[in-house]
Amino acid sequence: MNLDSIPQNLARSYDVLVVGATPAGVACALRAAREGVSVLVAEASAHVGGMWTCGVQVFDTRYAGHRCPVLSEFVARIESYYRTARGEGSPDHALSRFGDPSRHGERPRFEPHVAEQVLREMLADSPSVRLALGLRLESVQKEGLTLRQAVFRTAAPADEPIRVTADIFVDATYEAKLASLAGAALRVGREGRDEFGEPHAGAHFTTIDPIGDVGHTIAGQLNLHYFNRTSRQVFPGSTGQGDRAVQAYSARLVLTNRAENRQNVIKPAGYTRDRYLGILDRDPDAHTRAYPLSSHYLHGSIEDYRFAVNIPGGKMDWLGVNLVGGNHDYPLASPARRTELYREHVAHSLGLLHFLQQDPAVPESLRRHAREWGLARDEYRDNANLPHAIYVREAYRLVGGHVFTEHDATRHPLHGRAPIHRDSIAFAEWPMDSHDCNPSRKPGSLNDGEFILAEQTVPAQIPFRCLQTDRVDNLLVPVAMSASHVGWGTLRLEPVFVHTGEVAGFAAALCLQQGVVPAQLNVPILQAGLLRRQIAISYFSDLDLSRDDLDATAIQLLSVHGFFGSYESAGESLIRPATIQAWQVALAAFRRGSDNPNRLAGLEVNAGTGNPSDPSFRRNEEGSDWQPTSPLTRGAAARQVAELLFADRTTVGRAR
Repeated sequence: MNLDSIPQNLARSYDVLVVGATPAGVACALRAAREGVSVLVAEASAHVGGMWTCGVQVFDTRYAGHRCPVLSEFVARIESYYRTARGEGSPDHALSRFGDPSRHGERPRFEPHVAEQVLREMLADSPSVRLALGLRLESVQKEGLTLRQAVFRTAAPADEPIRVTADIFVDATYEAKLASLAGAALRVGREGRDEFGEPHAGAHFTTIDPIGDVGHTIAGQLNLHYFNRTSRQVFPGSTGQGDRAVQAYSARLVLTNRAENRQNVIKPAGYTRDRYLGILDRDPDAHTRAYPLSSHYLHGSIEDYRFAVNIPGGKMDWLGVNLVGGNHDYPLASPARRTELYREHVAHSLGLLHFLQQDPAVPESLRRHAREWGLARDEYRDNANLPHAIYVREAYRLVGGHVFTEHDATRHPLHGRAPIHRDSIAFAEWPMDSHDCNPSRKPGSLNDGEFILAEQTVPAQIPFRCLQTDRVDNLLVPVAMSASHVGWGTLRLEPVFVHTGEVAGFAAALCLQQGVVPAQLNVPILQAGLLRRQIAISYFSDLDLSRDDLDATAIQLLSVHGFFGSYESAGESLIRPATIQAWQVALAAFRRGSDNPNRLAGLEVNAGTGNPSDPSFRRNEEGSDWQPTSPLTRGAAARQVAELLFADRTTVGRAR
């Protein structure tokens, strides 16, 4: 990595320009550089790592396996750091690793400064990546549908604008900054229930309750870590009406109760006690008072509330500090207004901590406990121990070739998987969820728009179309992807962004190699190239997605065309005659160009029971050039079929 201290040196042409040094931007840059292209990463702040270095100090995923190399490298380096610095088997080392999958929340956790150190080291290991910090994107230049140049400014008003040209542009920002300036179609807020037929769209009042034994069953069947909460109830007033609301943001403070590292909190300027009284208000009509607080403060006994260490270093990533309803103008706001909103969110978090520590109406036992905690002195040292950015959970979302909705992360009615997409390039598995959208609630409900759909959500395929816009032909958007508000709930986590970011890096390099724009890429070639680099394109509960062998590659390639109707590949088991028939149907349909992958997956599921019910089985079996005669495993059979389908269309350069 080259870190430029003289920004004017950047004003030249690159193969790929990545805007945003978020985890997705880092992954994109690393993958593109490993493919031999020149990359500039331009970041508006002075820091690398987005929310992984700014308050989201946990690996938000239920899947402990491999999904793409950059993500696995990050996890390995985090664990290695804590093993070396804090000791093998130490509490901090244990926190940095995946734990017991049958227990909720035992996922890798890390300190902000450690995450930034690791990400900078990863970039430093790639000398063909140039990183430029403190560059604010100001404008772009286009010719027709093609981006030609991005214009940046530094914090120094006297500096000349910095003009950077590139062949492929990648927007890795949380706010879709580049896509917005480039004229891409964008959406913001909540769709109405009728727009996509999503049951949980629009105004929705519910609760989040213990999931019970069904959660362990789901986790076991899908080889995912247990998730202990879900939403089931629907309250009157859940009209499904859309609005401009986005889920709440927060300034996620990093706290500690270690006296030698604790910075005590003072009352912030503009402190307003009334906004925090919902913590104590349990009157029958309290739900009418619109307190701008996370729902969990508005229910139950506050006397039971406790802070607890949840990341290494004796620290806590304080999650529940949402300023509900205080962010609705953020997606469309000017830079100056966004700075104001940052300050408002920071003041809200500090004010809440001050209230819990000092307000005489708070039970003395809780005040005494809360006063043991303060800001961690060794975090955010250049910003008064406060995070550099607020947690922008949702802002603009791209309107791409496919809009990822609630249906895309729910079991398809014809088979056991989520809907199958032939251009799938990654997967998501976190429960669709949303934090509070409006500070309004019904008697007994959470705030409007807060939900967790842990029972409904299954691992979902992410189409390549979700990263593309038809209004800019050389732009990829791996963070603010094309999704509805509800669908966004399973996409909006950093592990997914790293996955799609690495996909974008390879896709950009492949475009340069072939002299095309993303929409012109041959999708099977793209998918095969991803798989050869151990970048998964489809989820299987029983398949090691890091395997670099032909069976694993073939299984994933066929899965996006309907050859597998469940999350179990059963690659080592013998293929049944009825499944052979189903695959012959799928093979024939693929060659006719009329394959409906979801219908074919339904046939495969039926074949797995030995009861194929579709009459097209017999009709399409005849004349097939795939006629296996000896016992085959499903993996070997998948390899034979994949060779027939893709032999001339999946050859790509050797992985680096």
